[in-house]
Amino acid sequence: MKTRSIGFRLSAWYFLVFACGVAAFSVAAWFAMRASLYHAIDEALEDRVRGVQTFMEKQISSLSVPEIRDEFREHSVLGPGGDLFQVCDEAGQFLYRSVPLEANNVPVALPGTLSDSRFETQAVQGHMLRFYSQRISVNGKVYTVQVAAPVDEALEALERFRVILAFAAPLLLIAASAGGYWISRRALAPVDEISRAAQRISIENLTDRLQVPQTGDQLQRLSETLNEMLSRLEASVRRMTQFTADASHELRAPVSLIRTTAEVAALKRDRPASEYLEALDGIQEEAERTSQVVDSLMLLARTDSGKEMLDCVPVDACAVVREAAEQGERLAQNRGVEFSIDVPNSSIRIQADAEALRRALLILMDNAAKYTPSGGSIKVAVASRDGFAQASVSDTGIGIASQDMPHLFDRFWRADKARSREQGGAGLGLSIAKWIVDMHGGSISVQSEPGKGSVFTIQVPLTVG
Repeated sequence: MKTRSIGFRLSAWYFLVFACGVAAFSVAAWFAMRASLYHAIDEALEDRVRGVQTFMEKQISSLSVPEIRDEFREHSVLGPGGDLFQVCDEAGQFLYRSVPLEANNVPVALPGTLSDSRFETQAVQGHMLRFYSQRISVNGKVYTVQVAAPVDEALEALERFRVILAFAAPLLLIAASAGGYWISRRALAPVDEISRAAQRISIENLTDRLQVPQTGDQLQRLSETLNEMLSRLEASVRRMTQFTADASHELRAPVSLIRTTAEVAALKRDRPASEYLEALDGIQEEAERTSQVVDSLMLLARTDSGKEMLDCVPVDACAVVREAAEQGERLAQNRGVEFSIDVPNSSIRIQADAEALRRALLILMDNAAKYTPSGGSIKVAVASRDGFAQASVSDTGIGIASQDMPHLFDRFWRADKARSREQGGAGLGLSIAKWIVDMHGGSISVQSEPGKGSVFTIQVPLTVG
């Protein structure tokens, strides 16, 4: 199906609406003119009836019927069209009947059958006449006066007016449609320019932006919205590119080490079994590290796509912290670091995915153990403050420099990359921890001083009710 431009559709709608308006106006104008013409004729007929009644009230008592008829013919009060009228009494006897009406035997309503007055239009000898019949009372007697006037000229005027409307309406429609199309083209020209400018922007020049017209209308808002979208796309592409580069770099080291170890072990076949076992241990260690990195990458990919969901149910924050601390204590002991825990005996109820929250806490404890020298200490605490369950992991480790704090939760970011890689870190743990806390509607913060240690704090809302 061929698509139509917005300008074409706007013009079509404008044409239809204007056509309906012109049609309605034409019909209304024709009926208004018809009503005006008939109103003028009807008023003249009513005036003539009043003139007849006035004449009869003055003359009927003193004149005979023939004399009345003669007076009717000559009396000037009737004015133009005075030869078209007739008067009859209750018995149906005509006091006067003009020749055209008598010749065509135009009927008249008897006074007893006429309620008061009546207008009607009839054809007489090929001419259209407008009749007005009215019952009057003169000297105690009731008569019917019927006057008539030709309406051929009025009907011809109406016909001419109809022809004018029939010719003028299409011309107006054509002119209005052309004007509407021209206006729509002019109004949509900036949209075409915005479209062409947007088409010129690709992955190679995502830094380019659309020019924003300072018009204060929808076009300005459209340009600003598209520029905001381009900024988000640029940031997403930048993160994707950086993520891909960092992931490749992070996986290259263990894969290269595995390949090198295997190649060296294969070059010399008369080595003792202990050297082969040592090589296999190194390969296994790097394989496990690579597997952890891949698992973390898969988790982050699922979080980005929205496919990783948490199963939050009412849990005890104290129990979650205790379970995480059991594993954290083993990590600290393996590195010669003192580990302590401060958890109240009471229950702190929160809505959470216990497994995910334990993972976030364990990431913080693992980092604390990695960056705390032997002989240092780690303390884990939990408390209820201001409507939140607050869990903290503090250490006496090397601390974090102030310039590194803004990047702490970025993926693959590490303050000391060489040292972190030696300790098995890939720079993904804190990103995962932050995502877990964010999904709980909470927050994660850090306070640190180089050489003195760090304090990571997680806050999760308490269960309401």
